[in-house]
Amino acid sequence: MKKIVTIARREALLSVVLAVLYMLGWWLSAYIVPPELTLGGWPLWFVLSCLFNPLLFIGLCVIMVRYCFTTVELDSPEQESSPEQESSPEPAKSPSKSPNFVSPNTKDQVNHRES
Repeated sequence: MKKIVTIARREALLSVVLAVLYMLGWWLSAYIVPPELTLGGWPLWFVLSCLFNPLLFIGLCVIMVRYCFTTVELDSPEQESSPEQESSPEPAKSPSKSPNFVSPNTKDQVNHRES
């Protein structure tokens, strides 16, 4: 379980860093670029902050997910091994054996068509 938490923290930190860089890039392009500069009739600050910056960071997100994130199996999480757990593993309970389980095919829930 510690491995999953470590991976999740690293990926969360990378995501926050990317979000902060996005805001910094937006702020720089929106407030540092002089309003007189234009590109194709559009103000350059607008082109950079609203068109180029989002496209750049979508690409960076794709790269980050592809190369920095790892696949984690959530169905069978790693358990810390202890002598008590190894000696008597508890079998997984099936939902049908649970006392609170209600079968969807009970007579009350089945709709009958009258012909």
